[in-house]
Amino acid sequence: MGHIFISYSHLDTDYAHALAENLQNMGLEVWVDERLDYGSQWPHELQKQLDSCSAFILIMSPRSYTSEWVQSELQRARRKLKPIFPLLLEGDEPWLSVESTQYYDVRGEKLPDSKFYSAIARVVSPAEGQVIQLPVNAGKSVKRKSTSGEPKIRTEVIIAIIGVVATLVAAIIPIVWSSLSENSLPPTADNATSVYPTTFPASETLSPSPGTTSVIPSETPFSLNTDEFSDAKGVSMRLVPEGNFIVGSNNGNDNERPVHTVYLDDFYIDTYEVTNASYKACVDADACQPPNQTSSFTRDSYYGNSEYDNYPVVFVDWEDASSYCRWRDMDLPTEAQWEKAARGPDGRTYPWGEDIDETYANYNGNYGDTTKVGSFPNGKSIYGVYDMAGNVWEWVADWLSDTYYLDTPLTNPTGPLAGQYRVLRGGSWPDDANTVRASNRGWNQLEYFYNTDFGFRCAMDANP
Repeated sequence: MGHIFISYSHLDTDYAHALAENLQNMGLEVWVDERLDYGSQWPHELQKQLDSCSAFILIMSPRSYTSEWVQSELQRARRKLKPIFPLLLEGDEPWLSVESTQYYDVRGEKLPDSKFYSAIARVVSPAEGQVIQLPVNAGKSVKRKSTSGEPKIRTEVIIAIIGVVATLVAAIIPIVWSSLSENSLPPTADNATSVYPTTFPASETLSPSPGTTSVIPSETPFSLNTDEFSDAKGVSMRLVPEGNFIVGSNNGNDNERPVHTVYLDDFYIDTYEVTNASYKACVDADACQPPNQTSSFTRDSYYGNSEYDNYPVVFVDWEDASSYCRWRDMDLPTEAQWEKAARGPDGRTYPWGEDIDETYANYNGNYGDTTKVGSFPNGKSIYGVYDMAGNVWEWVADWLSDTYYLDTPLTNPTGPLAGQYRVLRGGSWPDDANTVRASNRGWNQLEYFYNTDFGFRCAMDANP
């Protein structure tokens, strides 16, 4: 079983401990930083526990907002695509850095309700033989142990914490900064047959956040050519021709190295991310489960609302995505297929090239939520595939292995035979330029669906 990592300010210790006790009583393993032995290497142990956790709980308060270690932990959890469960303990609204993830309102120092514990239990398995029992005090307020409103900490502990802060900042911030400077780039394309209307309904105008300037991408009709076709379900696909291409990046995370060349046979990949309308057709045919929620980040009515038919489906896990592709007699693309379709043969950073701004992709929170598929013609890959940088993360077929590139097959690789996580590619609308690079590798548990920015597309061999 995996464990739960709780990130919080030490001024919220009473609440964090009450929450941890509830989770432990359910038979779940919980890690809080009090479990560190004095003399241990704090940054190394913290990073190890965070990287190996199955769920990341963020306790949000003004105190944790100003905590450098909480912010560092959160940034790493986002880069590692950990399932994040934000709890709004105090404040008017959730933080911008987690606004794409639904949060639980526990203001008034209330413990979460039963829905929270049920959601956690779906992500983190209990100990063998343990029967899950929801806490009897769910939803009740936590009584603080200290009358002053702050935990009572001995002087020697305060001194230790000060030393820890300095060590953590010195060790983790450079890691975060390095990663941010590496993970920001995706590639271009030009071939597709479409089941979507040649002009999208003008239901929503793209507009970036206040304070930014932008040329809004125009919506242009799609042209037919020999490299595109519609499958039996009427979904537009593009041909990615056989040949070698460059995989990985020396400017990214460790799991993107070493850069190497791989050969792939011809294959077709969806021109667009799978839309609400297309996914609903699978649901109506009893071949797919409905999305786990019908909202998006800012829209209460999203899936099933005709206004958003041509927007990417969200709140789907890996099995949902795989079932949909099977309904079309296809598969999720392999990680190698996805990367070639995104960046072409020449190892470009983004689908279109090396520079990025809001005219190329929906990223960095510029548009505040998902946008219609195909809204960024400037950002298509060289094969004519749209939205491979930003909008929504895309599930692919492969299990994750951080060391797979060290000994990967050089012809039609299909990924490891087993693993704990499935790979996601492409980044999403709230992610920064580093995260939406075409070589960046994300991952999550295959049953995870809680994010409002997880989607997918399908692929098939051109010569099965």
